[in-house]
Amino acid sequence: MIALIIKDIATLKRTLLLSFILCIALSVYSIYSKTLIMIPLMCVFMPLILNSIAFGYDVQSKFEQFAFSMPIKKSSYVFSKLFFSFAFSLVASIIIFILLLIEDKIGIDKIILISILSGVSINLLPAIQLPFILKFGAEKGRIIVMITFLIIFAISNLLGKLDIIPNLIDILSFYSFKISILSIIILFLVVLGVSIKSSINIMEKKQY
Repeated sequence: MIALIIKDIATLKRTLLLSFILCIALSVYSIYSKTLIMIPLMCVFMPLILNSIAFGYDVQSKFEQFAFSMPIKKSSYVFSKLFFSFAFSLVASIIIFILLLIEDKIGIDKIILISILSGVSINLLPAIQLPFILKFGAEKGRIIVMITFLIIFAISNLLGKLDIIPNLIDILSFYSFKISILSIIILFLVVLGVSIKSSINIMEKKQY
């Protein structure tokens, strides 16, 4: 799996550099404009874009046929395609945690809750998207990416206008802190597990 991740990083090195510069610029802007929601949204977009490019490269170079003629597990291939979302979710969660801690406007329990929610939300969309891209291929996968972008854009506008996130945090904070965290993690693991299992089944049925 590590070799597959390194392959994707090497393939996308120029794109990753541009993404890194863009992330820094948008993070600085979101901090100064006090719109922290831009950070998790940005970290949702980036893995989707990077995965789409990586899948396109795999198709053009016929990498899957080459890889699976060697002793490479298809489960390792699936897990490698979730690397970027995990990496970006970790970075976003840490940044949001530090910024909210510095602002010191809400309690530590809410800060942890927001950080975990950010990490989970960043991982959910790529996890849901992965089986569809593996099933329908890179070309149709681009359409899926565009639809996903539109959904994210619509949701972000809705969240901003209706102040849903503060209300959601208040609702979750009303219940036991441990129960809220545990519920979020269990929900995420269930969705992730279904996505990984479906993706592996799709890969197993493919003929190379």
